Amino acid sequence: MRILVADDEVGTAQALKELLEIIGHIVVGPATDGDEAVRLASRESPDLAILDIDMPRLSGLDAIDRITRSRPIPVIVLTGHSAPEYVDRAAALPVFNYLTKPTKPEELIPAIRLASARFQEWSRLTGQVEDLNQKMEERKLVERAKGILMETRGLNEDDAYALLRRESQKRSRAMVDVARAVVAGGTVLRRRARPLPEA
Repeated sequence: MRILVADDEVGTAQALKELLEIIGHIVVGPATDGDEAVRLASRESPDLAILDIDMPRLSGLDAIDRITRSRPIPVIVLTGHSAPEYVDRAAALPVFNYLTKPTKPEELIPAIRLASARFQEWSRLTGQVEDLNQKMEERKLVERAKGILMETRGLNEDDAYALLRRESQKRSRAMVDVARAVVAGGTVLRRRARPLPEA
């Protein structure tokens, strides 16, 4: 894996770099502050990031926020701070593991594997939520179109839905696209003979 390392403590950063390379990873950096970490993440597209929390110019947590908003990747927080406020803030970000210094090889290897696995699961669940939200929005659009047809054409709910379905089949278009055209057209369907508008 290509792993971004960011830590303002030069000795810690170098030790972590060497350890990651020994176990077979390619190290991006190390960055010495949060700003540099964000720039490296943007330019090098790492597979995973290990960032210290307390860094100058831009904190590790702020850097994580910027990095993952631009391109989600698994992130491990590496820090000497175990105070609850740091843990709570990290928990609000897409952080998939939390290690305290000094890190040992027997801790780092499973931390990377666990962070990667959690990230894959998070990505899958996030995709499912996005699909569900899209389907809900499409359902709302169809319901709005049905309401317009019921009002402007004097149809009941079943007939309005059947009209949308017929137009969808006739035009070889998804029903949500037909519904979108109806909603965009407002009350242009007041006359029974008037066809549904093109999207």
